[in-house]
Amino acid sequence: MPLQAKRRIRSELILLFSVLLLCDTATQLLFKRGVTDLGEIPLDTINHLQVYLWGLASNVYVWLGVLSIAIAFFCWLAVISKVDLSKAHLITCLAYATVPISSVLLLHETINLKQLFGVAIICVGAYISTKTSK
Repeated sequence: MPLQAKRRIRSELILLFSVLLLCDTATQLLFKRGVTDLGEIPLDTINHLQVYLWGLASNVYVWLGVLSIAIAFFCWLAVISKVDLSKAHLITCLAYATVPISSVLLLHETINLKQLFGVAIICVGAYISTKTSK
C-alpha cells in the first residue's frame, strides 16, 4: 500500500477514534446529568416508576446522550470495518480514563489517588497493547 494511502487511513482512524471517545464520554456525562435532575429511580410502585420513565423520556440531557451514543455507534462500526476488532477494542478502554477525569472537571465529582493511578495504568496498557511490532 502506498505511503499516502496509509497516512490517509491512519488519519481517518485517529479522527474516528477521537469522535468515538468524545461521544462515549459525553454520553456518560449527559446520562448522569439527566438522572441527577430526576433523582434516584423509584422502585416502590409502578406509578412512581412510570412518572420517572416519563421524566427520562422528556429530559433533554438523556436525549442528547442517546444522540451521542448513536454517533459513537456509527463511528465504532466505521472503525471495526477498517481495523481488527482485537486491536480496536483496546482503544475503547480509554473511556475508563476520560469519563472519570471529565466527571471531576465537569460534574465536580471527586477522584482519589488510587482511582487516578488506575486511570494511568489503563492509559499505559492501551498504549502498549496497540503498538505493533516492526
